[in-house]
Amino acid sequence: MANNNRESDITQEINVSVPMRDGTILRADVYRPEAPGTYPVLLCRTPYDKTDQGIGQELARRGYIAVVQDVRGRYASDGEFRPGFYRADVNDDVDGYDTVEWAARLPGSTGKVGTYGGSYNGWTQWELAHTRPPHLATMIPSAIAANLLDRELGGVLRLGRVLWWTVNSLAPDLRIHIGDTKGPTTNADAEHIWLEQDRSKWLWYLPLLEIPDDVLSGMKVHFHHWLNDHAQDHFGFLQKHKNVDVPVLSVTGWYDQQIGTIKHFTGMQANGMTAHARENQYLIIGPWTHTTADLTRTVGAVDFGPAAERDYYAIADAWYRAWLKDDPSGIADWPPIQLFIMGANTWRSENEWPLARTQYTDFYFHSGGDANTPFGDGVLSREAPSGEPPDSYTYDPRDPVMTLYTGPGQQEPHDQRALQHRRDILSYATPPLESPLEVTGPITVTLWAASSARDTDFVVKLMDVWPDGFTQELCHGIVRARYRESYTEPTLIEPNAVYQYTIQVNPTSNCFLPGHRMRIDISSSDFPNFDRNHNTGAHEYADGELVTAHQTIFHDHARPSHVTLPVIP
Repeated sequence: MANNNRESDITQEINVSVPMRDGTILRADVYRPEAPGTYPVLLCRTPYDKTDQGIGQELARRGYIAVVQDVRGRYASDGEFRPGFYRADVNDDVDGYDTVEWAARLPGSTGKVGTYGGSYNGWTQWELAHTRPPHLATMIPSAIAANLLDRELGGVLRLGRVLWWTVNSLAPDLRIHIGDTKGPTTNADAEHIWLEQDRSKWLWYLPLLEIPDDVLSGMKVHFHHWLNDHAQDHFGFLQKHKNVDVPVLSVTGWYDQQIGTIKHFTGMQANGMTAHARENQYLIIGPWTHTTADLTRTVGAVDFGPAAERDYYAIADAWYRAWLKDDPSGIADWPPIQLFIMGANTWRSENEWPLARTQYTDFYFHSGGDANTPFGDGVLSREAPSGEPPDSYTYDPRDPVMTLYTGPGQQEPHDQRALQHRRDILSYATPPLESPLEVTGPITVTLWAASSARDTDFVVKLMDVWPDGFTQELCHGIVRARYRESYTEPTLIEPNAVYQYTIQVNPTSNCFLPGHRMRIDISSSDFPNFDRNHNTGAHEYADGELVTAHQTIFHDHARPSHVTLPVIP
């Protein structure tokens, strides 16, 4: 039976039973405005403990019935948990449908239901959307890629985030569900052990498939499934868009590891089920990291100014009023896209993505054969190379280039000068710019390279080097050689043979100001953001052997390695 607790101007109902079509009982907390009347319902389905989701309470205060539900097999809900990030055979499509229709029938409901939440809570929205519950009217999914391989870039496991999430966020509650007494049962205890006792050692453990069972607990089978099948798009949302018929507001940030959120906007504009859906897709991209409601001005080491700070609740309320309360006034002047231009630190309205006026411009790599470190002779310019010697470096997976990001594996702009001494990074930079140069959109690097290994990685980072030397990473991309042509039919490379690689780099929007320099860094590791390539060509996660690789990057007339930047005039 639900317990009623009053909290200022809302009423809370705890652990309300929500029956699924197969008889499994899921449980939700329901927040209601105290004032009498009928209200639309806002639903969030989460694996992260419904009692720790404060967004629903704030939305209820703004005049909605907010429902926060533990997904199947998590916290108060019954059944077996199958994490959607690890596999495609999940229950969240039908569970989501059943929950939307249950929510529409709640006492005091107008019958209109919207959804909200970010990351996994955004995934649950897209996973139910294609089932088209009759009472679903709109969604605000934040920070969730349309294609899993836009998160696991280049078919490379995003180890730092995935393993931290598995061990510290998912495994503790699952221990309670399966009766495992051998490890921590709260996220706080798991995080303490990870940091203070284990010192993040599992990130270095080899082979990954042999991480001890008690570390992963009930998540072992799912984690192993991902390791053996990680180079596939388990999401399939790009194919599901054709069955989605509601307006969607997508929100993400340039430092969001799921910046692939953009493809929900473009995919729905092109392939949404109805004109109503296709014509009512909106996108907001700020300078933020992987977040839902914390749309702050300071991210990592960079303060993007007062304009960068947005009120998530005001945005959400305006959106839901339009689609759930028949009051479109709050979004009447919204453009389809609101972009934050870093560097200029200002917002701009746009109509399409990529921007129609984009001038895709090639910037070529140059050197006299010593581009190692920013103190070398690497140059980035629009002039194509002629006869130039290649650059080379040695990649040792026992000493990888370390990622500068948060402990839980989220991207932020940190000063990359901490890595500037490493000779296993090649740097190609422009001279200080004389006038502003805006880069907004998707980025591609075309790289001619050889390796002494049968398999290896190449990592690309775009930097903004400030006049005082502060080096801001804007975005990155990676290619695993075996996946250079196909994810489904990988092939190893011939040692020392030259291959042309096309590396998709995450999109960005940045105005390089006068006195700043654009720089491209090339290496073979970004650990633990991405798992290390062992350079052996063996099963990446079943074999523990590590081999040093000698890498050569070519930039001559026949092999003009370059980056293609989306320059905005």
